[in-house]
Amino acid sequence: MQLAWKDRDSAAFHSPQPCWPMQIALIVVVLAALAVSRGGDSLPVADATARLLLAVAGMAAVSLFALGCSKFTARALLADFSRYRLLLRRFENLRRLHLVLWLATSAGIIYWLDWGQLVRFGWGLDGTFLLDDLLILLPVLLPLVLSWSAFWEVDRAVCLGLSGRTASAPKVSSRRQYVALHVRHHLGILLVPMLALLAVQDAVRIFSPRLLESGNETVLLGCLLALLLVLFPLMLRYVWRTHPLPPGPLRERLEKSAQRVGIHARDILVWETDGMVVNAAVSGVFRRFRYIFLTDGLLASLGEDEIEAVFAHEAGHVRHKHLILRMMAMAGPLSLWFLAEQIFPGFCMEIRESFGRFDSGLAAEAALGGLLLLLGMAIYIIAIFGPYSRLLEHQADLFSLRSLPSGGNIYPVKAIGSALEKLAANGAVNRNKRTWQHASIAGRVDFLNRLDLEPNSELHFQQRMVFANCLVVGIVLSPIVSRLLVG
Repeated sequence: MQLAWKDRDSAAFHSPQPCWPMQIALIVVVLAALAVSRGGDSLPVADATARLLLAVAGMAAVSLFALGCSKFTARALLADFSRYRLLLRRFENLRRLHLVLWLATSAGIIYWLDWGQLVRFGWGLDGTFLLDDLLILLPVLLPLVLSWSAFWEVDRAVCLGLSGRTASAPKVSSRRQYVALHVRHHLGILLVPMLALLAVQDAVRIFSPRLLESGNETVLLGCLLALLLVLFPLMLRYVWRTHPLPPGPLRERLEKSAQRVGIHARDILVWETDGMVVNAAVSGVFRRFRYIFLTDGLLASLGEDEIEAVFAHEAGHVRHKHLILRMMAMAGPLSLWFLAEQIFPGFCMEIRESFGRFDSGLAAEAALGGLLLLLGMAIYIIAIFGPYSRLLEHQADLFSLRSLPSGGNIYPVKAIGSALEKLAANGAVNRNKRTWQHASIAGRVDFLNRLDLEPNSELHFQQRMVFANCLVVGIVLSPIVSRLLVG
C-alpha cells in the first residue's frame, strides 16, 4: 500500500510509509506468537504479576517511542517547513528503528515472558472461545495501533505545511481515519481469515470434541482454509471500504478493456481511502468471486488512459494465472519438506527430533527455534519469493503494453510509463528503489521501452517465465508425483 495525498504536486512532501516490511513482519510475528503459545508446559507461570508489568512496560515503550518521534518531527515541520526533506528522511529512519523495537519487544514478550502460557494457564483462559488467542496477540497488535495513532501527527504537520505552498492544499485526514485505514489494510486482511479458522477450531473443540479426537482436525482445517481462499475476495470487499465504480464513460471503457483481453470479474470496485492510497489490486481465482480494486486516490490522480493501463496490468495478473502461481510459490518450502520426508525419512526424523525441544517450554530454546524459523522465512522471501514476484510484475506490465489499443493519441508505452511515474510520485516512492515484490519504477519503465523495441528480448523473457512457472508448479506437485511413483 502506498499512502499519498490527493494533490499530486504535493507528493514529494509526503511522509515516508515503510509498509511492505511491516506487512512481512506482522505476518511472521502473528504466526510465531500463535505457534509458540500452543507449545510449552500446561502449568501457570511463576511471577505472573511481574511478567504482566514487564509486558505492559514493553508495549508502552514502543508506543511512547513512536509518539516522541512523531511529536518531535511534527513540531520541527511546523516550525520550519523548508527543512522538510531532511526532517522526513530522519523520520523515515526513526520509523525503521521503531519497527526493530516493535519486533524485539514482541519477541521478548512472547518468547521470554512466556506470554501465551501466562494467558492460557496463568489466567485460566485456556480453551475459551477466541479470548485466549486475542489476548495472546495483544502485545503484538496494541503497540502497532497506538503507534499508528502517533504517526498521524507527522502526516497532519505535512498537510498543514503544504497549505502555504500549493494552490490546493491537501485534505487533512482525521486521526480516526488514518488509524482505521492502517487497521483495515494491515490487520483486517490477516486477522479476519485467521480468526475465522481459530473460531471454527474452538467451536469444534467445545461442541464436538470427538471430531478432533478422531484425527480429522487436519482435514477439517484444510477444507476451511480452501474455503477461505475462495471467499477471500468477498471478505476483502468488506474489510476494505469499497463501492462499485459508478456507471459512466470510465466504467464502460474498463469493461470493454476486460472483454477485449478476455478476463472476467464480478465487479470493479472503488477502494475508499480518503485519498490516502494510490494503488490498484485484483483478488479472486474464480471469476464469481473476483474483484478489481481501484483506490479513490488513483482515480483522482490519473487520467483515463493511465487508469486503463493500470487496469490492464491487473488483468495481466488474471490472464497469466499469477494469483494461483503466487499461492504455489508460497507453498513451495512446505512442498519441498514433504518431498524430503519421502526421500530422506531418517534425516528428516532427526531434524524433527532436534526441533522437538523447542516445545519444551524453555524460553531460551523456544526463542532459538523461533529465530531459526524467522530466519528461514526471511531468506526464502528475499532470495526466492521476492525475485519471482518481480518477474510476475514485469509480465503483467508487458501484458498491459500489448493489450492496450494504439493509434490516434494513444501510445501504450507512454500511458503505462506515465501511470507508473504518477503512482511513484503520488505514493512518495523513490523511482529508483525496488521493493521485495516490485522492481523499481525506473527499471519497469526501461524494461517496457526495451521490450517494445526488441522482439527477441520479449521472446527471451517469456521463455524465462515459462521456465520459472514450470519450476514452481513442479516443486508444489513433486511430493504427489513422488508418492505416486514410489507407491
